Parts: sequence; C-alpha cells; structure tokens
Amino acid sequence: MNIFTIKDAVKNKIARAHRARGFSLIEMIVSTTVFIVVMLIVVGAMISLDTASRKARAIRVAMDNISAATDSMSRNLRMGSYYHCGCGNPLTPGDLDTAAVRDCPMTDTYGGGGDVCLGFTSQQDDRVIYRLKNNRIERSRDGGVSFIPLTAPEIIINDLRFFVSGTLQNSQQPVITMLVRGTVQQGTKTVTDFNVETTVGSRTPNYSSFP
Repeated sequence: MNIFTIKDAVKNKIARAHRARGFSLIEMIVSTTVFIVVMLIVVGAMISLDTASRKARAIRVAMDNISAATDSMSRNLRMGSYYHCGCGNPLTPGDLDTAAVRDCPMTDTYGGGGDVCLGFTSQQDDRVIYRLKNNRIERSRDGGVSFIPLTAPEIIINDLRFFVSGTLQNSQQPVITMLVRGTVQQGTKTVTDFNVETTVGSRTPNYSSFP
C-alpha cells in the first residue's frame, strides 16, 4: 500500500466522520429558541385575532338589539294616536287617559327639553308606554301596570328623549322625534358609544271639525 492510498483512506474516513457528526448542543439550543419565539408570536397573534373577532361579534349583536328596539318603537309610534309626552300628572302609571295629549318640544340645539317617557294608544287600542329606567328602555302595554325591557343588559342607555309636537286636534300630523344615547360594553376594555335619532310621523292626523 503506497502513501497515496493511505492518504485517500484517511480523507474518506474524516469525511464520513463529518457527515455522521449531526448537530452540536449549541445549534440545538439556538434552533429550539428560535422555534419557541416564532410559535409564541404566532399563538399571540391568533389569540388577539380571536379576541377581536369575539368583541366585534358581541358589539354587532348589541347594536342589532338597539336597532331592533328603536325600529319596533318607531313602527308602533307611527301607527299610534293620543300621544302624551311625559309620565307625570295628568298621566300616571296604570291610568293612561287616551284623551290626555301633551307636546314636549326640543328647547335647544343640544337636545334639551323633551321627556324620558311617552304614552300613547296603539293601533290595537293598547295603552303603551315607553320609558327609560335603570339604563334600559322599557315598554308597557297595559298603561304602566307592568314593564318589560327592550334592550339587552350590555347596552347602557344613558339618555332617552322623546320630542313630540302636533298632539292637539288640528289639521297637522303628530311628529315624534326619539333620541337614544348610550354605550355598548364588552368586558372592561371595550366600550363603544352610540347615538340614534329617528323621527316618525303619525299616519292618522288629529283632524278636528272645520267651520
């Protein structure tokens, strides 16, 4: 065996040793650390997206609830008659006098005036009252004897105002403007403010006898 054959054998043995060596401990630690960091970033992003999606769905459901409540109120008010703005004297809970009508105009450009309660006679001759109590909109169909809430607990109604004009018997149609201000709260960090305003006119004018 000559010297060149020995050198080639040594080189082949060294090459096979390098190929079979594998990763060192430092390489394993570095690769594992990089993998953990990447996974933490990915998992954190997925959790954030899921949380944001849940909050968006909850807020959408809450806003759908307030929209459904105001739409229902608008339809009933449009078909009603004998509007009485306010639940004080002469209108008392449990005794809605269909002959008692009362305007409550807006007193300034910031939504002053009006009242938080409105009573009227519905198309089915029910004595309906809408009011604000405990930060929720409530409805009564028996003249104020019993009330049921129209808005969900997570919807905080800070202000409900009714502005009514044209309730006295004349050739005009009664007009009711409803203003709702509040917040939708999901958890302790997500709070969304909202303002809803709608105006409806009664389909039945308060005609009186003309000379």
